[in-house]
Amino acid sequence: MKLVPPGQQSHLFLEDLKKQGLLTVQTVRIRPKGEPDRRFVVEYAVDPQEPTAVILRVRPASTAELSAQSPEMLTTQQAADRLNVSRPYVARLVDDGTFQGVERTQSGHRRIPRQEVDRVQGEMRASREAAFLEMDSITTKQRTRELNAARAKSKRPWVKTS
Repeated sequence: MKLVPPGQQSHLFLEDLKKQGLLTVQTVRIRPKGEPDRRFVVEYAVDPQEPTAVILRVRPASTAELSAQSPEMLTTQQAADRLNVSRPYVARLVDDGTFQGVERTQSGHRRIPRQEVDRVQGEMRASREAAFLEMDSITTKQRTRELNAARAKSKRPWVKTS
């Protein structure tokens, strides 16, 4: 591996590689266990003068102070347990964009912020309550119609309740 010394020359060299389309730039996230995320910009290219060498530069993605606490991330199974639904249903919700801020691990597993799971749980609860109220209204009307129809057909006098 060939190392380019830091300074103005290396910056100009990397800019020249970028203009030629040989430089690849990626932002990566490293999360040491128990610590907040760290984001880095990795710039790399094959050295045009020596094809077996790679030119590499790693720098922090931002000079801004990182938050001390990263959001708690849940697996799809943990989210499914909290929402009382199946894991494939949560995966479908993630793929449909219902959850915001979903991240993928290097192996492709989904990680969902706990706050998003709580938000969706509240939406599901509100939707369920609205459906129950609507169902109660419909069944009450249907019961009243059936009772009135039965009273109209019957020859017996109905007892009037007060």
